[in-house]
Amino acid sequence: MANSLTYATLILCLVMFVRLFTYQRGDARFRRDVSVMAALIMACCGATAIYIVAGDLRIPYQAWPLVLLLAVLAASLMRCGGNMSKVLRHPIDWDGNERRRRQ
Repeated sequence: MANSLTYATLILCLVMFVRLFTYQRGDARFRRDVSVMAALIMACCGATAIYIVAGDLRIPYQAWPLVLLLAVLAASLMRCGGNMSKVLRHPIDWDGNERRRRQ
């Protein structure tokens, strides 16, 4: 019998896979590196889901930090509508000047 972290991992991986699979670019610019990263994440999420359903993967309780990271990534993907470039992007207008001391 699988534990709750295994079920949480399955659900998070399925959510991320479906969100990335159904992403429609629209007016967004094509960037090969972001597309490759999205494809790799989809492959990893799909493989993880298949392994869990087949009974070959059980997440131990000690792996709760990894499941939490997976949840943060899934939430970020949902918030950005599946656009990986928005998840990975740094703020364009921020250059750190307001954090530097004035001399």
